Amino acid sequence: MTYFEFLAFFLLPPLVLTATLAVRALRQQEPGTPLRRFGPLTLALLIPTAWVWTVPWDSWIIRHGVWSYGQGRFLAALFHVPYEEFVFMAAQAAVAGLWTTWNLARTPEPPPREPHRTWRVSFAVAWAAAAAAGLGLVLVDRHGTYLGATLLWFAPPLALQSAVGADLLMSRRRTRVWTLIPLLAYLCVTDRIAIGAGVWHISPASTYGIEIQGLPFEEIVFFLITSVLVTNALMLTTDPAVHARLRARYPKRPARQAIRA
Repeated sequence: MTYFEFLAFFLLPPLVLTATLAVRALRQQEPGTPLRRFGPLTLALLIPTAWVWTVPWDSWIIRHGVWSYGQGRFLAALFHVPYEEFVFMAAQAAVAGLWTTWNLARTPEPPPREPHRTWRVSFAVAWAAAAAAGLGLVLVDRHGTYLGATLLWFAPPLALQSAVGADLLMSRRRTRVWTLIPLLAYLCVTDRIAIGAGVWHISPASTYGIEIQGLPFEEIVFFLITSVLVTNALMLTTDPAVHARLRARYPKRPARQAIRA
């Protein structure tokens, strides 16, 4: 199996399915609802954001031998990253975003909630600590390279999301969980198929050797963290409480009065 065939067989069908579900769900939303207003814009920004943030990390991972690809399994590479990998990043972000949109459309808009600053600070600090721990793993433990790089690179945006609305995300944890479980399961299963088919390989020297059904633990962490980032983004940008919170923190400046002659 080539990387292109993997994308065609395992990423294109869920992309078509989730796009169909999300479009129908958005059309059924009232025009003024936050999901209808801000959901499409967030979805449009997911792919360029995924490329800008993930490509440097991906290139570093490949150059340090954490990931490698089977001979003749990809077309060409840019910054050491196969062209198909760019498609995979976009497809994963799109599928996760569209799937989250459909699940949000199926749940009632949350009622007004009391701010809970403790949750925001606690989760932001926890993710910042995770990033620091990741740096330590990269620097001192060869087997911790994959896990450490993942935490170092992806924990900071999770800390930022937590600082903005960890309390709001916690109040919708049921929706988050039931959105993430099938998404993570599908990504892990297809990843295991790709590894078994020799499309890509994970270096044992860069991981701790913990596997679940032949899938390295670090791969599961990677897919979970990146999926959480996308799900959080949709939930926060379409939550009325976030917009009210930002307006209160950054109020519009009054227009300057015209100076009469």
